[in-house]
Amino acid sequence: MRLSTTQSPGWRFGAVLLTGLALSIGWGIRGNFGHEYGAAFAGCLAAIVVPLLSGRADWRQRVLYFAFFGAIGWGFGGSISYMQVIAYTQSGQTASQWFGYIGLFYIGFLWAALGGAGTALAAVAERERLIQLVKPVLFLFGGWLLQDLAEDPLVEWLQSGLPADHTWSRHKSPLYWLDADYLAALVALLAMALYDLIDRKEKNSLLLPLFAGLGALLGRLVQLMLQLAGLDRKLASLLTYPLGDPAYVNPETGALAFDSANFLNNWPQWFSDYPQHIGWIIGLLLGATAYFYWLGKFRHGASLIVYMAAGWLLFFLIVPVLGSVFFASYGGLRMTPPRSDDWAGITGAFIGMIRWMRRNQLLPVAVASLISGIIGGLGFSGIQWVKQLMMAPGNPRMLIGKGLSPESDAFKTITDNWSNWQQQNWHSFLEQSYGFVNGIAIVVALGFLATRIPMHTDSTEPTSRSGKWTLGVAIVFVWLAIPYVNLVKNVEDWSEQLNPDVWTQTVASPDGTSRTTAALWDAPYLGRLPGVDSLHMTPASWFTVTWLLVLFLFIGLIRRHNREPLSIVTTSWLGRGQLIFLVLLWMMVIGNFERALVDWHPQRLLTEWVITVNAILATWLVLTVPYERETVNIQPLPSFAPIYRQLWLRLALTVTISSVCFLLTNRLIYHYPAYEKPDKSMHFRFGPEADWRAKPNLKNAQHK
Repeated sequence: MRLSTTQSPGWRFGAVLLTGLALSIGWGIRGNFGHEYGAAFAGCLAAIVVPLLSGRADWRQRVLYFAFFGAIGWGFGGSISYMQVIAYTQSGQTASQWFGYIGLFYIGFLWAALGGAGTALAAVAERERLIQLVKPVLFLFGGWLLQDLAEDPLVEWLQSGLPADHTWSRHKSPLYWLDADYLAALVALLAMALYDLIDRKEKNSLLLPLFAGLGALLGRLVQLMLQLAGLDRKLASLLTYPLGDPAYVNPETGALAFDSANFLNNWPQWFSDYPQHIGWIIGLLLGATAYFYWLGKFRHGASLIVYMAAGWLLFFLIVPVLGSVFFASYGGLRMTPPRSDDWAGITGAFIGMIRWMRRNQLLPVAVASLISGIIGGLGFSGIQWVKQLMMAPGNPRMLIGKGLSPESDAFKTITDNWSNWQQQNWHSFLEQSYGFVNGIAIVVALGFLATRIPMHTDSTEPTSRSGKWTLGVAIVFVWLAIPYVNLVKNVEDWSEQLNPDVWTQTVASPDGTSRTTAALWDAPYLGRLPGVDSLHMTPASWFTVTWLLVLFLFIGLIRRHNREPLSIVTTSWLGRGQLIFLVLLWMMVIGNFERALVDWHPQRLLTEWVITVNAILATWLVLTVPYERETVNIQPLPSFAPIYRQLWLRLALTVTISSVCFLLTNRLIYHYPAYEKPDKSMHFRFGPEADWRAKPNLKNAQHK
């Protein structure tokens, strides 16, 4: 059947519903796995359906690039801490509530803007540019893999016996800095530096050690001169502030609550541990930066990664690190003190991305990014507002605000009647509903481009050997890498919830104490032979080895397919995209259920059952909504610049009007008391009981 339409096919009801469901399913699952990997899966799922629903044959041929770059784009926002911002909107304090709604809009904007940019890049850029960009991205992934492998041994080497981890004691690591992922940004720059050196193959590469060495020497000399002049401590005092309020008084005791010497500060922990090395290390980094600034080429899209990583570090350094010095009495220029300041780094990455797109004649990507960001920002703050409205019936705080005493019969009757309603998994409602709005954001943004950028004249798929390998990389990334980095976390849950005699073992330490570690499972047959006691692995290792075997299978099948197409792989790119979507969807839906099953509770129905029902509906829609033969009426715009400028104004108006509306209506409904007594479950950004004052991170306590 041939379908012809004057509007974007992606804006049909079924198409909008499918894209919304894709991101809603992904976001619900993301809430269980968390962070960048979970967000990458959600974004990947939606990015796959966008070209399938677009009606554009050229986009469908790029479905794997949509999935690859879309997943990367949506993954960035997963590093931002937001639970405390949600809590601000529920605090009852006017300033903190308004800040909370603005903060949620800001986080949602960044998340959807970068996700929209990654998805739109696959739609707008020439195929050759996409192919070239894959190689620098692989260098980036390689750098991050080495970081994961090397970070813990490095911390152990720097401070042997240090009780640091990645959870409650992470601030004890010498690499800790405002709970942010700055190392990932720094490693990204190092990876691109290595890529540039290999790509250029120029003799001036020998100048790099010279630049770095001279920078290190100069940095060391500057530090010595400051010490001799007695200015080092004065400079440190000017640029440092404590991450807490030394004057905060415990309201229960009337005494100072914290020892000021126990506060962290706004610089990396190793600055305090190894101050003698600050000068030469900073000098070395600046020297290497100068070399690449003057001589680096950063071809094949590597410059995009450089722009984003450098933007991450610069904005992080300028705003929460240095800018906060002037606002220390207000908790600094920080969104969620004492939690992570990754929002600042992601802001810098967004600025770097926008600047690169504009400089490389990819303004439509920037336009799609802003459209997606505005809707995503409105979605995050708006769905939190809707959630609060839905939680109003029988809400104890609302009843107290209306003057009912908690001891009264009326109060007890109402709260008892609505207790089941109140105890639902409302956060899952927020996650899935916000994900649905993000889906709408991406379909609106890409639907806008679908009828306004010319058709690409690329061939059906890369004909050269150098181009075909990128499709193999993309399918391995989508079907193996994304599921693995998420589902491997199931093993930890199984180990904690299932039979401890099978999944764990008790090991004696040299000091006489014992500790619980992962069990060692013998290999079948050989591992069970008499006298063989070394052929065993932990459950996580067995999981990883199995996944590696599947990877080898994929590599072999891809090589065979490139020589002669496998019959199971249809020639239709619509059919291929549908297959890619369905395999990824159901692999993660089942894996997510496996994670929840070992600690099941009926409240999980709002998450796992709803996700499964939505996946059933999404399966129907992805197979029936798009048609093989569709035509789109494309009317290319002469310039995207006017729209780009208008979107910035609309962004400012949207966040201002929506945040005020959400704040006023929330306070009108809940009737918060003027001086509600704070408790430990509440979070405030401002006021005498602000989190950064009352709940700071301390050197000798668990991380908040």
